[in-house]
Amino acid sequence: MQGHDMTTESNGFAGDTGPLAIWTDRLDAFCAALDAIDADDPFDYCADAWEIWQGAAAADPPPHDDPAILVVLGTLQSLAHAMTSATLDYYRTADVRDRMTAAAMHTSIKHCLGTLRRECGRWLQEGGPPADEINARTISTVASLQASGARPTVDTGITFDKVCALTNAENKRYREAYGRLRTMVNRESLQHIVITSDILTDVVSGVVLDLQTTHGSTFDERINDERRRKIGSALAAVIAAVHSHRQRSIASASKTFGHNSPQSQAVDALFHDLAESSFDYRWLSELNEWMQHDESNALRYQFTARRHDEPHVDVHLDRHRMAARANQPGTRWPAPGELAALGRDPSVLDMVKGIQPKLTALQGQIDNILYPTVAEDVAAVKELIGRFGGEKGMDAVKSAPGATHEPWTPPHLSPRVLSFVRNFDNRH
Repeated sequence: MQGHDMTTESNGFAGDTGPLAIWTDRLDAFCAALDAIDADDPFDYCADAWEIWQGAAAADPPPHDDPAILVVLGTLQSLAHAMTSATLDYYRTADVRDRMTAAAMHTSIKHCLGTLRRECGRWLQEGGPPADEINARTISTVASLQASGARPTVDTGITFDKVCALTNAENKRYREAYGRLRTMVNRESLQHIVITSDILTDVVSGVVLDLQTTHGSTFDERINDERRRKIGSALAAVIAAVHSHRQRSIASASKTFGHNSPQSQAVDALFHDLAESSFDYRWLSELNEWMQHDESNALRYQFTARRHDEPHVDVHLDRHRMAARANQPGTRWPAPGELAALGRDPSVLDMVKGIQPKLTALQGQIDNILYPTVAEDVAAVKELIGRFGGEKGMDAVKSAPGATHEPWTPPHLSPRVLSFVRNFDNRH
Protein backbone atom coordinates (compact mmCIF):
# COMPACT_ATOMS: atom_id res chain seq x y z
CA MET A 1 0.00 0.00 0.00
CA GLN A 2 1.58 3.22 -1.06
CA GLY A 3 1.78 6.01 1.45
CA HIS A 4 1.14 3.98 4.61
CA ASP A 5 4.08 3.21 6.89
CA MET A 6 3.86 0.95 9.91
CA THR A 7 6.23 2.68 12.29
CA THR A 8 6.08 1.17 15.77
CA GLU A 9 7.37 2.02 19.19
CA SER A 10 7.80 -0.47 21.98
CA ASN A 11 5.19 -0.29 24.73
CA GLY A 12 7.46 -1.80 27.34
CA PHE A 13 6.78 -5.49 26.76
CA ALA A 14 9.61 -6.09 24.31
CA GLY A 15 12.21 -6.47 27.01
CA ASP A 16 10.29 -9.33 28.58
CA THR A 17 8.48 -11.02 25.73
CA GLY A 18 10.61 -10.26 22.67
CA PRO A 19 8.99 -10.73 19.25
CA LEU A 20 5.47 -11.04 20.65
CA ALA A 21 5.56 -7.51 22.09
CA ILE A 22 7.11 -6.17 18.89
CA TRP A 23 4.39 -7.71 16.72
CA THR A 24 1.69 -6.62 19.13
CA ASP A 25 2.94 -3.07 18.64
CA ARG A 26 2.91 -3.62 14.88
CA LEU A 27 -0.63 -4.92 15.06
CA ASP A 28 -1.65 -1.71 16.84
CA ALA A 29 0.11 0.34 14.17
CA PHE A 30 -1.59 -1.70 11.45
CA CYS A 31 -5.02 -1.08 12.96
CA ALA A 32 -4.25 2.64 12.93
CA ALA A 33 -3.06 2.41 9.31
CA LEU A 34 -6.38 0.82 8.31
CA ASP A 35 -8.10 4.12 9.08
CA ALA A 36 -5.97 5.87 6.45
CA ILE A 37 -6.70 3.49 3.55
CA ASP A 38 -8.61 5.28 0.81
CA ALA A 39 -10.40 2.67 -1.31
CA ASP A 40 -13.52 2.79 -3.46
CA ASP A 41 -14.69 -0.75 -2.78
CA PRO A 42 -14.09 -3.58 -0.27
CA PHE A 43 -11.86 -5.49 -2.70
CA ASP A 44 -9.39 -2.63 -3.09
CA TYR A 45 -9.56 -2.04 0.66
CA CYS A 46 -8.62 -5.66 1.42
CA ALA A 47 -5.85 -5.64 -1.19
CA ASP A 48 -4.31 -2.49 0.25
CA ALA A 49 -4.55 -3.81 3.81
CA TRP A 50 -3.00 -7.12 2.77
CA GLU A 51 -0.09 -5.34 1.09
CA ILE A 52 0.67 -3.29 4.20
CA TRP A 53 0.75 -6.28 6.54
CA GLN A 54 2.35 -8.72 4.12
CA GLY A 55 5.16 -6.26 3.44
CA ALA A 56 5.92 -5.89 7.13
CA ALA A 57 5.78 -9.64 7.74
CA ALA A 58 8.00 -10.52 4.78
CA ALA A 59 10.59 -7.88 5.68
CA ASP A 60 11.02 -9.09 9.27
CA PRO A 61 9.35 -12.47 9.86
CA PRO A 62 9.09 -13.63 13.49
CA PRO A 63 10.55 -16.95 14.69
CA HIS A 64 8.31 -19.90 13.88
CA ASP A 65 8.30 -21.10 17.49
CA ASP A 66 7.28 -17.74 18.96
CA PRO A 67 3.65 -16.67 19.62
CA ALA A 68 4.36 -13.69 17.36
CA ILE A 69 3.97 -15.99 14.35
CA LEU A 70 0.32 -16.45 15.37
CA VAL A 71 -0.12 -12.67 15.32
CA VAL A 72 1.28 -12.45 11.79
CA LEU A 73 -0.71 -15.39 10.43
CA GLY A 74 -3.86 -14.51 12.37
CA THR A 75 -3.93 -11.07 10.80
CA LEU A 76 -3.44 -12.50 7.31
CA GLN A 77 -6.23 -14.98 7.97
CA SER A 78 -8.59 -12.19 9.02
CA LEU A 79 -7.83 -10.32 5.80
CA ALA A 80 -8.29 -13.45 3.67
CA HIS A 81 -11.65 -14.17 5.30
CA ALA A 82 -12.68 -10.56 4.72
CA MET A 83 -11.89 -10.84 1.02
CA THR A 84 -13.87 -14.07 0.78
CA SER A 85 -16.84 -12.44 2.51
CA ALA A 86 -16.72 -9.49 0.11
CA THR A 87 -16.62 -11.82 -2.89
CA LEU A 88 -19.58 -13.89 -1.70
CA ASP A 89 -21.54 -10.75 -0.88
CA TYR A 90 -20.86 -9.34 -4.36
CA TYR A 91 -22.31 -12.35 -6.15
CA ARG A 92 -25.15 -13.06 -3.73
CA THR A 93 -26.53 -9.52 -3.48
CA ALA A 94 -28.48 -8.56 -6.58
CA ASP A 95 -28.96 -4.90 -5.75
CA VAL A 96 -25.62 -3.07 -5.88
CA ARG A 97 -26.94 -0.59 -3.33
CA ASP A 98 -27.15 -3.35 -0.73
CA ARG A 99 -23.62 -4.68 -1.22
CA MET A 100 -20.82 -4.39 1.28
CA THR A 101 -18.95 -1.09 1.20
CA ALA A 102 -15.32 -0.28 1.94
CA ALA A 103 -16.45 1.31 5.21
CA ALA A 104 -18.27 -1.87 6.24
CA MET A 105 -15.18 -3.89 5.35
CA HIS A 106 -13.06 -1.59 7.52
CA THR A 107 -15.38 -2.13 10.48
CA SER A 108 -15.42 -5.91 10.00
CA ILE A 109 -11.64 -6.21 9.82
CA LYS A 110 -11.14 -3.98 12.86
CA HIS A 111 -13.57 -6.18 14.81
CA CYS A 112 -11.68 -9.37 13.89
CA LEU A 113 -8.32 -7.82 14.71
CA GLY A 114 -9.70 -6.60 18.02
CA THR A 115 -10.23 -10.22 19.04
CA LEU A 116 -6.66 -11.06 18.05
CA ARG A 117 -5.35 -8.02 19.91
CA ARG A 118 -7.07 -9.09 23.12
CA GLU A 119 -5.48 -12.51 22.78
CA CYS A 120 -2.07 -10.84 22.39
CA GLY A 121 -2.68 -8.86 25.56
CA ARG A 122 -3.49 -12.02 27.47
CA TRP A 123 -0.32 -13.72 26.22
CA LEU A 124 1.75 -10.72 27.22
CA GLN A 125 0.31 -10.80 30.72
CA GLU A 126 0.04 -14.56 31.32
CA GLY A 127 2.55 -16.05 28.90
CA GLY A 128 2.15 -17.40 25.39
CA PRO A 129 0.85 -20.83 24.39
CA PRO A 130 3.19 -23.84 24.49
CA ALA A 131 5.34 -24.72 21.49
CA ASP A 132 3.18 -27.65 20.35
CA GLU A 133 0.07 -25.43 20.30
CA ILE A 134 1.93 -22.73 18.36
CA ASN A 135 3.02 -25.34 15.82
CA ALA A 136 -0.47 -26.82 15.49
CA ARG A 137 -2.13 -23.43 15.07
CA THR A 138 0.51 -22.35 12.57
CA ILE A 139 -0.09 -25.44 10.42
CA SER A 140 -3.85 -24.97 10.60
CA THR A 141 -3.72 -21.26 9.72
CA VAL A 142 -1.30 -21.74 6.84
CA ALA A 143 -3.54 -24.49 5.43
CA SER A 144 -6.54 -22.17 5.70
CA LEU A 145 -4.68 -19.39 3.92
CA GLN A 146 -3.53 -21.70 1.15
CA ALA A 147 -7.08 -22.98 0.70
CA SER A 148 -8.25 -19.39 0.21
CA GLY A 149 -5.62 -18.81 -2.47
CA ALA A 150 -3.24 -16.77 -0.31
CA ARG A 151 0.39 -17.64 0.29
CA PRO A 152 1.67 -16.33 3.62
CA THR A 153 5.24 -17.48 3.12
CA VAL A 154 7.53 -17.75 0.12
CA ASP A 155 11.16 -18.61 -0.53
CA THR A 156 12.34 -15.28 -1.92
CA GLY A 157 16.04 -16.09 -2.27
CA ILE A 158 17.41 -15.04 -5.65
CA THR A 159 14.12 -13.42 -6.55
CA PHE A 160 14.68 -10.80 -3.87
CA ASP A 161 17.95 -9.77 -5.50
CA LYS A 162 16.11 -9.26 -8.78
CA VAL A 163 13.42 -7.21 -7.09
CA CYS A 164 15.95 -4.95 -5.45
CA ALA A 165 17.69 -4.52 -8.80
CA LEU A 166 14.69 -2.59 -10.11
CA THR A 167 15.11 1.15 -10.21
CA ASN A 168 12.35 3.50 -9.14
CA ALA A 169 11.67 4.35 -12.78
CA GLU A 170 11.48 0.68 -13.81
CA ASN A 171 9.23 -0.20 -10.91
CA LYS A 172 6.89 2.67 -11.77
CA ARG A 173 6.84 1.83 -15.49
CA TYR A 174 6.06 -1.85 -14.94
CA ARG A 175 3.35 -1.21 -12.39
CA GLU A 176 1.63 1.50 -14.39
CA ALA A 177 1.73 -0.58 -17.58
CA TYR A 178 0.29 -3.59 -15.79
CA GLY A 179 -2.32 -1.44 -14.04
CA ARG A 180 -3.59 -0.02 -17.33
CA LEU A 181 -3.79 -3.47 -18.92
CA ARG A 182 -5.56 -4.93 -15.91
CA THR A 183 -8.14 -2.14 -15.88
CA MET A 184 -8.73 -2.48 -19.60
CA VAL A 185 -8.96 -6.27 -19.62
CA ASN A 186 -11.19 -6.50 -16.55
CA ARG A 187 -13.75 -4.08 -18.04
CA GLU A 188 -15.34 -3.76 -14.62
CA SER A 189 -18.20 -1.48 -15.65
CA LEU A 190 -19.19 -3.70 -18.56
CA GLN A 191 -18.73 -6.82 -16.44
CA HIS A 192 -21.04 -5.32 -13.85
CA ILE A 193 -23.76 -5.09 -16.50
CA VAL A 194 -23.20 -8.72 -17.46
CA ILE A 195 -23.33 -9.91 -13.85
CA THR A 196 -26.47 -7.98 -12.97
CA SER A 197 -28.11 -9.17 -16.20
CA ASP A 198 -27.32 -12.77 -15.29
CA ILE A 199 -28.80 -12.22 -11.85
CA LEU A 200 -31.96 -10.78 -13.45
CA THR A 201 -32.21 -13.86 -15.66
CA ASP A 202 -31.87 -16.11 -12.61
CA VAL A 203 -34.56 -14.18 -10.74
CA VAL A 204 -36.98 -14.42 -13.69
CA SER A 205 -36.24 -18.14 -14.03
CA GLY A 206 -36.97 -18.53 -10.34
CA VAL A 207 -40.37 -16.89 -10.76
CA VAL A 208 -41.14 -19.15 -13.73
CA LEU A 209 -40.22 -22.18 -11.62
CA ASP A 210 -42.36 -20.86 -8.79
CA LEU A 211 -45.33 -20.57 -11.14
CA GLN A 212 -44.78 -24.16 -12.22
CA THR A 213 -44.50 -25.56 -8.71
CA THR A 214 -47.54 -23.61 -7.48
CA HIS A 215 -49.55 -24.84 -10.46
CA GLY A 216 -49.83 -21.42 -12.04
CA SER A 217 -51.01 -19.41 -9.07
CA THR A 218 -51.31 -15.81 -10.32
CA PHE A 219 -54.29 -14.66 -8.29
CA ASP A 220 -52.66 -14.15 -4.90
CA GLU A 221 -51.64 -10.48 -4.95
CA ARG A 222 -49.35 -10.92 -1.97
CA ILE A 223 -47.34 -13.50 -3.89
CA ASN A 224 -47.42 -11.40 -7.05
CA ASP A 225 -46.19 -8.35 -5.13
CA GLU A 226 -43.22 -10.36 -3.91
CA ARG A 227 -42.51 -11.52 -7.46
CA ARG A 228 -42.66 -7.94 -8.70
CA ARG A 229 -40.36 -6.81 -5.90
CA LYS A 230 -37.72 -9.42 -6.71
CA ILE A 231 -37.74 -8.79 -10.45
CA GLY A 232 -37.93 -5.02 -9.96
CA SER A 233 -34.92 -5.01 -7.65
CA ALA A 234 -32.83 -7.08 -10.06
CA LEU A 235 -33.95 -4.97 -13.02
CA ALA A 236 -33.10 -1.75 -11.19
CA ALA A 237 -29.58 -3.09 -10.62
CA VAL A 238 -29.13 -3.75 -14.36
CA ILE A 239 -30.43 -0.33 -15.36
CA ALA A 240 -28.23 1.36 -12.75
CA ALA A 241 -25.22 -0.59 -14.08
CA VAL A 242 -25.97 0.59 -17.62
CA HIS A 243 -26.14 4.18 -16.40
CA SER A 244 -22.96 3.77 -14.34
CA HIS A 245 -21.11 2.36 -17.35
CA ARG A 246 -21.55 5.64 -19.19
CA GLN A 247 -20.74 7.81 -16.18
CA ARG A 248 -17.62 5.87 -15.24
CA SER A 249 -16.33 5.70 -18.81
CA ILE A 250 -16.60 9.45 -19.26
CA ALA A 251 -15.14 10.06 -15.80
CA SER A 252 -12.21 7.79 -16.60
CA ALA A 253 -11.48 9.72 -19.79
CA SER A 254 -11.73 13.03 -17.91
CA LYS A 255 -9.42 11.78 -15.15
CA THR A 256 -6.82 10.48 -17.60
CA PHE A 257 -6.87 13.18 -20.25
CA GLY A 258 -8.58 16.14 -18.57
CA HIS A 259 -12.08 17.52 -18.32
CA ASN A 260 -13.49 18.54 -21.72
CA SER A 261 -10.47 16.96 -23.40
CA PRO A 262 -10.91 15.60 -26.94
CA GLN A 263 -10.78 12.08 -25.52
CA SER A 264 -13.46 12.79 -22.93
CA GLN A 265 -15.68 14.38 -25.55
CA ALA A 266 -15.09 11.44 -27.89
CA VAL A 267 -16.23 8.93 -25.25
CA ASP A 268 -19.30 11.05 -24.52
CA ALA A 269 -20.05 11.18 -28.24
CA LEU A 270 -19.92 7.38 -28.48
CA PHE A 271 -22.66 7.06 -25.88
CA HIS A 272 -24.67 9.82 -27.52
CA ASP A 273 -24.47 8.00 -30.85
CA LEU A 274 -25.55 4.75 -29.22
CA ALA A 275 -28.56 6.48 -27.66
CA GLU A 276 -29.46 7.89 -31.07
CA SER A 277 -29.18 4.55 -32.87
CA SER A 278 -30.44 2.07 -30.27
CA PHE A 279 -34.06 2.07 -29.11
CA ASP A 280 -33.20 -0.32 -26.28
CA TYR A 281 -30.33 1.76 -24.90
CA ARG A 282 -32.23 5.02 -25.30
CA TRP A 283 -35.25 3.94 -23.29
CA LEU A 284 -33.38 1.98 -20.66
CA SER A 285 -31.44 5.18 -19.99
CA GLU A 286 -34.69 7.11 -19.62
CA LEU A 287 -36.11 4.38 -17.41
CA ASN A 288 -33.13 4.76 -15.07
CA GLU A 289 -34.09 8.36 -14.33
CA TRP A 290 -37.71 7.33 -13.80
CA MET A 291 -36.79 4.53 -11.37
CA GLN A 292 -34.44 6.79 -9.40
CA HIS A 293 -37.56 8.64 -8.29
CA ASP A 294 -39.14 5.34 -7.17
CA GLU A 295 -41.74 5.61 -9.89
CA SER A 296 -41.91 1.90 -10.66
CA ASN A 297 -45.40 2.30 -12.16
CA ALA A 298 -43.66 2.80 -15.50
CA LEU A 299 -43.34 -0.99 -15.54
CA ARG A 300 -46.08 -3.52 -16.11
CA TYR A 301 -45.39 -7.05 -14.88
CA GLN A 302 -46.86 -10.04 -16.66
CA PHE A 303 -47.25 -13.46 -15.02
CA THR A 304 -49.01 -15.87 -17.35
CA ALA A 305 -49.79 -19.43 -16.29
CA ARG A 306 -50.23 -22.06 -19.00
CA ARG A 307 -51.80 -25.45 -18.61
CA HIS A 308 -49.73 -27.30 -21.21
CA ASP A 309 -46.70 -25.07 -21.58
CA GLU A 310 -44.11 -23.21 -19.53
CA PRO A 311 -45.40 -20.13 -17.69
CA HIS A 312 -44.51 -16.79 -19.22
CA VAL A 313 -42.96 -13.95 -17.23
CA ASP A 314 -42.20 -10.54 -18.68
CA VAL A 315 -41.83 -6.88 -17.76
CA HIS A 316 -43.21 -4.25 -20.13
CA LEU A 317 -42.57 -0.54 -20.40
CA ASP A 318 -45.91 1.21 -19.97
CA ARG A 319 -46.15 3.42 -23.06
CA HIS A 320 -49.02 5.53 -21.79
CA ARG A 321 -47.42 6.43 -18.46
CA MET A 322 -44.12 7.21 -20.12
CA ALA A 323 -45.88 9.35 -22.73
CA ALA A 324 -47.71 11.24 -19.97
CA ARG A 325 -44.41 12.01 -18.31
CA ALA A 326 -42.90 13.10 -21.62
CA ASN A 327 -45.55 15.80 -21.89
CA GLN A 328 -44.73 17.28 -18.48
CA PRO A 329 -43.11 20.76 -18.49
CA GLY A 330 -39.33 20.69 -18.44
CA THR A 331 -39.07 17.09 -19.61
CA ARG A 332 -36.57 16.50 -22.40
CA TRP A 333 -36.79 13.13 -24.04
CA PRO A 334 -35.07 12.15 -27.27
CA ALA A 335 -38.21 10.91 -29.03
CA PRO A 336 -41.35 11.52 -26.94
CA GLY A 337 -43.71 10.23 -29.65
CA GLU A 338 -41.70 7.09 -30.32
CA LEU A 339 -43.39 4.88 -27.74
CA ALA A 340 -46.88 6.04 -28.65
CA ALA A 341 -46.29 4.91 -32.22
CA LEU A 342 -45.63 1.34 -31.12
CA GLY A 343 -48.36 -1.25 -31.41
CA ARG A 344 -47.70 -2.68 -27.94
CA ASP A 345 -45.68 -2.06 -24.80
CA PRO A 346 -42.05 -3.12 -25.38
CA SER A 347 -40.48 -5.84 -23.23
CA VAL A 348 -37.87 -4.43 -20.88
CA LEU A 349 -36.32 -7.89 -20.52
CA ASP A 350 -35.82 -8.05 -24.29
CA MET A 351 -34.32 -4.56 -24.19
CA VAL A 352 -31.78 -5.68 -21.58
CA LYS A 353 -30.77 -8.61 -23.79
CA GLY A 354 -30.64 -6.41 -26.87
CA ILE A 355 -28.15 -3.88 -25.55
CA GLN A 356 -25.46 -6.31 -24.39
CA PRO A 357 -23.80 -7.01 -27.78
CA LYS A 358 -23.98 -3.30 -28.60
CA LEU A 359 -22.31 -2.36 -25.32
CA THR A 360 -19.59 -4.95 -25.90
CA ALA A 361 -18.84 -3.45 -29.30
CA LEU A 362 -18.96 0.03 -27.81
CA GLN A 363 -16.46 -0.96 -25.11
CA GLY A 364 -13.91 -1.81 -27.79
CA GLN A 365 -14.20 1.73 -29.16
CA ILE A 366 -13.93 3.19 -25.67
CA ASP A 367 -10.80 1.12 -24.96
CA ASN A 368 -9.15 2.48 -28.10
CA ILE A 369 -9.62 5.99 -26.70
CA LEU A 370 -8.80 5.32 -23.05
CA TYR A 371 -5.77 3.10 -23.64
CA PRO A 372 -3.77 4.43 -26.59
CA THR A 373 -0.52 2.87 -25.30
CA VAL A 374 -1.66 -0.76 -25.24
CA ALA A 375 1.18 -1.99 -27.45
CA GLU A 376 3.79 -0.25 -25.28
CA ASP A 377 2.18 -1.59 -22.10
CA VAL A 378 2.16 -5.15 -23.45
CA ALA A 379 5.84 -4.80 -24.34
CA ALA A 380 6.62 -3.55 -20.82
CA VAL A 381 4.81 -6.47 -19.17
CA LYS A 382 6.56 -8.96 -21.48
CA GLU A 383 9.87 -7.39 -20.49
CA LEU A 384 8.92 -7.68 -16.82
CA ILE A 385 8.04 -11.36 -17.18
CA GLY A 386 11.34 -11.98 -18.94
CA ARG A 387 13.33 -10.35 -16.16
CA PHE A 388 11.87 -12.74 -13.60
CA GLY A 389 12.33 -15.96 -15.49
CA GLY A 390 8.91 -16.25 -17.11
CA GLU A 391 5.45 -16.55 -15.60
CA LYS A 392 6.47 -19.10 -12.94
CA GLY A 393 9.22 -16.77 -11.80
CA MET A 394 6.65 -14.01 -11.46
CA ASP A 395 4.60 -16.21 -9.12
CA ALA A 396 7.48 -16.36 -6.65
CA VAL A 397 7.74 -12.60 -6.50
CA LYS A 398 4.31 -11.92 -5.01
CA SER A 399 5.41 -12.05 -1.38
CA ALA A 400 9.03 -10.95 -1.73
CA PRO A 401 10.07 -8.40 0.90
CA GLY A 402 10.38 -4.78 -0.06
CA ALA A 403 10.08 -1.25 1.28
CA THR A 404 6.89 -0.49 3.19
CA HIS A 405 6.64 2.98 1.64
CA GLU A 406 6.77 1.83 -1.96
CA PRO A 407 5.95 -1.70 -3.20
CA TRP A 408 9.15 -2.81 -4.90
CA THR A 409 7.77 -6.19 -5.87
CA PRO A 410 6.15 -6.44 -9.30
CA PRO A 411 2.42 -7.17 -9.31
CA HIS A 412 1.10 -10.71 -9.27
CA LEU A 413 -0.13 -10.96 -12.84
CA SER A 414 -3.72 -12.06 -13.23
CA PRO A 415 -4.56 -14.87 -15.69
CA ARG A 416 -6.63 -12.43 -17.77
CA VAL A 417 -3.71 -10.05 -18.21
CA LEU A 418 -1.31 -12.90 -18.98
CA SER A 419 -3.68 -14.29 -21.60
CA PHE A 420 -4.11 -10.87 -23.18
CA VAL A 421 -0.35 -10.31 -23.30
CA ARG A 422 0.32 -13.76 -24.78
CA ASN A 423 -2.27 -13.35 -27.54
CA PHE A 424 -1.78 -9.65 -28.26
CA ASP A 425 0.41 -10.10 -31.32
CA ASN A 426 -2.07 -12.55 -32.84
CA ARG A 427 -4.90 -10.04 -32.52
CA HIS A 428 -3.09 -7.04 -33.96
